[in-house]
Amino acid sequence: MAFRFPYLALDLETTGLDRQQSHVLQLAAIYDDGGPLADMPVFNVIIKHHVITYGEAYAMDMNRNLLRAAFKAKDSGLGKLVSEIYDARAEFEEFLYKVQPEGKITVAGKNVGGFDVPILTNPKNDFEDASKRFLHRTLDPGSMFTEEFDHIPNLDEINKLTGREPVTHDAVNDCLDVVFAIRYKWGV
Repeated sequence: MAFRFPYLALDLETTGLDRQQSHVLQLAAIYDDGGPLADMPVFNVIIKHHVITYGEAYAMDMNRNLLRAAFKAKDSGLGKLVSEIYDARAEFEEFLYKVQPEGKITVAGKNVGGFDVPILTNPKNDFEDASKRFLHRTLDPGSMFTEEFDHIPNLDEINKLTGREPVTHDAVNDCLDVVFAIRYKWGV
């Protein structure tokens, strides 16, 4: 399979699955231009919300460490803490322009087009300006690893094939899983 660089692996941790109401708790992105893995630019932010108006119990429980880190300390050890979502928006846009100053960028991730991008752009999060940099077509490793469309593998199943550990539900690690999956499939 021919490969195309660059692309942006993107992942979120959120307060739930509702695309219109969920808040972003963690936003991570890795810019893969085909170079060495150690040199890939990484964006990672934990977002502190002063009020969370929507949350699903399983998501809040799964992301309890992010919630704790956001409300306890500026240096969480889990990523850079931004006290206001406005700061996260500005820093993400700055990151996008730093890694790719011109044009649009392909976004990659497990269900990134159906989940991550809609949540980023919902009114609670409003990363609309940053998302204008994204191409409308996305790379989904699930589709890349499908032999027949009766089953699209999840990231844990893909990780087993690529020799990665199980999914951690940490946005940076999940982005790395996507990078490994794409590079594995492209033979890089």
